[in-house]
Amino acid sequence: MKIGIIGLGWLGLPLAKSLLNKGFHVIGTTRSRTVELSHEHFSHILFDPLVKKYQSTVYFGDLDVLVLAFTPSRTDEKAYAKDCVRMLDLIPPSCKVIHISSTSVYPERNGIFSEHDYPAGSVKTNAIGYAELTISSMLRDRLTVIRMSGLVGPKRYPVTAMAKSGKTYQAMDRVNLIHLEDAIGLTEHVIQQKLWNKTINGCATEHPFKGAFYTGMASRLGIDPPLFEDRTRSERIISNQLSIDLGYKYIYPNPEDFPVA
Repeated sequence: MKIGIIGLGWLGLPLAKSLLNKGFHVIGTTRSRTVELSHEHFSHILFDPLVKKYQSTVYFGDLDVLVLAFTPSRTDEKAYAKDCVRMLDLIPPSCKVIHISSTSVYPERNGIFSEHDYPAGSVKTNAIGYAELTISSMLRDRLTVIRMSGLVGPKRYPVTAMAKSGKTYQAMDRVNLIHLEDAIGLTEHVIQQKLWNKTINGCATEHPFKGAFYTGMASRLGIDPPLFEDRTRSERIISNQLSIDLGYKYIYPNPEDFPVA
């Protein structure tokens, strides 16, 4: 099976490495930087979807699966969707697509948010939501959308930016997070189990309170904790039940067990 990953970044690059270790043939792209990843079944392409004169479609014409793992980089709500469409124009009609989306498409209010209530293409609240709407109308049953919660892992700990911000956060808000290893694992599970025409939340099962969780993580990292207050309490919960029902077993179901470097 030949897999293309658009965006060899914080998630895309370790995903490529993991897929290669499992025997897949991988093509990965970046807009401008070189990626040193020596493997006989890996090809790295400098590719910018904004460039109208595309490189030869031979790179993309025989893909089995395309993973859209790049993030919006501009303020225009529709620009990210246009970038996705430019990539979809290069793949064969049989190619399946995984869109790495975000649970930020769900409303910022209390409640338990399930994919059944907000399937792909039903939410247009930001650039990610607009991209879901656009590509789901094009691909239909060839598309699976994975909405990742806040990503945590090596060199990516939200508490670091929170502590530097000087802002005061609500201690009684719930966290909705997923570790890098589970973000990779869930994506691979979709590919291996051929879970197409789905919208799937990627999120740890447990949702500890923000104040206690990030204070503890700051202590483990040896930094000062962010500022918190107990004025309000939020119960905004991202449900991962569908991913579990589809057979994925989380490595880190509880964010309290996330490793820190």
